[in-house]
This record gives sequence, structure tokens and C-alpha cells, in this order.
Amino acid sequence: MHPRSRGTVRLASAAPDAAPVLDPDFYADERDLAAVVAGVRLVREIGAAPALAPWRSDEALPGPDTGDDEAIRAYVRGTLASYCHPVGTCRMGEDHLSVVGSDLRVNGIEGLRVADASIFPSIPSANTVATVYAVAERAADLLRTRT
Repeated sequence: MHPRSRGTVRLASAAPDAAPVLDPDFYADERDLAAVVAGVRLVREIGAAPALAPWRSDEALPGPDTGDDEAIRAYVRGTLASYCHPVGTCRMGEDHLSVVGSDLRVNGIEGLRVADASIFPSIPSANTVATVYAVAERAADLLRTRT
């Protein structure tokens, strides 16, 4: 839930209709890959529990022949998929790197607020959409009181 790897979102050109250049850079930090490999090993251990024997069959993925860490790393890299909840492109905070303040106003742009997952400084350890709902409720309160 707390990856250390960081990707980038960059402008492709000055054209306003140009799609941005996205590079999630998954596993740029080796600790993220090590955590997923440990997760595969843990899932295998749980699946091998005697209590699950009546429902257990052969391991489908990554497969029983994928035993050492290098083989698991190759499997994990080759099957990587995003959970599709990127956050942090308009990070909220009070430092010079923050795009949005605690009032959800975009720094330096009058009349513009951001109220979505892009303001999260990091991925929440909760359902992302539920956290977005909380931000939306806060935005509604701010707009109602016109602060």
C-alpha cells in the first residue's frame, strides 16, 4: 500500500490537447519488488495450509516451477498491472512542492480548486474512492462557506 517507487507525469508538448507522457516507473525502488516477491511467498505458504487441502489443486500462477527469488521476480515484472489508482500529481500540502493547499485551492491560480485523488500526498491505506468521497465532502463544505 505504500510503494517507494515514483513515476512521472510530464507534458508532451505545449499543445493543450496533447496527451501527457506517463511513466509509472514501477519497481524503480528495489524494495517494492522485494515486497511483492515476499507477498508471493506468503500467499504460497497460506495456500499450502492443511486447512485448505480439500480445496487446493496445483498452483496455476506463477506455477510450481517458479521457485527461486529470481524466477518470482521475473514473473512479477512480466505480469505487472496497475491497481489504477494513481495519486499525487497535484499534491496537497504547505511546502514549496505542494500544488494545492489545505483549502484545496491551487497555489497561484485564483478561483481554482482540486478535489480528487491527485491531491493525496501518498496512496491512502484504504479504499481510494472512499477517501476521494471524504475530500469531496470537504470541498462541498468549503464551497458552501466560500472560504
